[in-house]
Amino acid sequence: MAPPKVLRAGTAAVSALALAACGAASESSSPPTTAAAAAAGAGASLETPPFDAVKTVPLSTAEHDRLLGAAFDAQNRLYGAGLVGAGADQMMAVARFRASGELDTTFGTGGVATVNVAKGGKSVEQARGVVVQPSGKVVISGTVEHDSAATGDAARDTDIALARFDQDGRLDPTFGAGGVVRLDLSTGVADGTAFRGDTAWGLTGLAGGKLLVVGSQVGAGEGRKDVDFAVVRLTADGARDIGFGTNGVALVGVAPNVSETPKTAIELADGKVVVTGYANVDGVVKIVLFRLTAAGALDPAFGAGGVSVTPVLGSVTEAYAVAAVGERLVTAGYGRDTAEAKVDVISVGFTMAGALDPTFGINGSVRIDVAGEDDRGRNIVALPGGGALIVGSGKPAAANLDGMIVRLAATGAVQDRRLVDIGGPNDSFFGVAVSPDGSRVAVVGYLGRDTAGSDKDDSALLFVRP
Repeated sequence: MAPPKVLRAGTAAVSALALAACGAASESSSPPTTAAAAAAGAGASLETPPFDAVKTVPLSTAEHDRLLGAAFDAQNRLYGAGLVGAGADQMMAVARFRASGELDTTFGTGGVATVNVAKGGKSVEQARGVVVQPSGKVVISGTVEHDSAATGDAARDTDIALARFDQDGRLDPTFGAGGVVRLDLSTGVADGTAFRGDTAWGLTGLAGGKLLVVGSQVGAGEGRKDVDFAVVRLTADGARDIGFGTNGVALVGVAPNVSETPKTAIELADGKVVVTGYANVDGVVKIVLFRLTAAGALDPAFGAGGVSVTPVLGSVTEAYAVAAVGERLVTAGYGRDTAEAKVDVISVGFTMAGALDPTFGINGSVRIDVAGEDDRGRNIVALPGGGALIVGSGKPAAANLDGMIVRLAATGAVQDRRLVDIGGPNDSFFGVAVSPDGSRVAVVGYLGRDTAGSDKDDSALLFVRP
């Protein structure tokens, strides 16, 4: 397999990176449910026009900062959500960027707005989701400490929080309490060395400005120590939408006493939503997709009773995100055949009814060994001209992690795959979004420093031409 192209970080302004679309086919493989599923991407063209390097954009000069989610507004301005802070008082953050990739200093303080929901707590608080509502207001979501003053196991409990900012980067007092909505869905529980509480990963903007949070809560029932998918719908102003699920919450568990790992959701044209994640069922980690009606009920026309639980590789197949690519649902994640093997990027195609689509990739899946060590797909977005872009990380050496970009045709053929050396030993991309005018794709993540060093993590940004 040809080595991936490596881009290196620099200080030049961000320019568009054109990922070649040369139609390379995947290698042959056995059916995806066997351990012999082969890596894709051999022979993919890596030639592109000239481009500048990925840009590092520190949100703080004194603290760690990372970008984990991305969204554009109607004016094609980019917002990146993540965190600022280190040690015992991390904060959720959102930044606004100009087309050049520079921070927009008319927003917040120097282009960055922060909110410290759990003051004085541990390093838990971070935003992973960001949505720009039709009003132009910006909502971020993430996981925060339940009680920063607690001790013992109680100090490990977590809640879900959302915050809304106006166009100037100020908290909007008409949203929740002083601009913040806090969701305490369950009381956290200790399970051996593990602790399980309420968490949030995905945030989706719905029609009419409503908000959908994808997270987890401790399963309902006496003695439960596992978590279920918790999908929460809120009105545009942050109140629980009582017309959805039970008091605004749809709980979904795929197997008894199994902790699911929720990730993200998309809204379909008919108002239904598809949610993705994964779960360890019968000793194998499998992709989980389910579809909810506009009322928050499982849609029986999807999968089995509304849920699709799909094994792909023999040991682990995870799905971090899903996109509607043409008439398919396509996931991005990673997996491996055995517990000892390295992980590769895994993308799986499903029909709109939740069945594995054998016309995608090879028998429904594409496996991409980008760096030779561990590769992880963290997010996916459908591209305006067809196909999809997957972002994440690749490990070219045991002590080095780089950002990663993979472009797929709508059929699953690998068109391009790249490592992006942002400049640190622990780099990664997590967020991706397409501008409303379809002219560019924003990829956000971070330059991860050596934890033993004195330098801090910095946020990173790359614009890609669709």
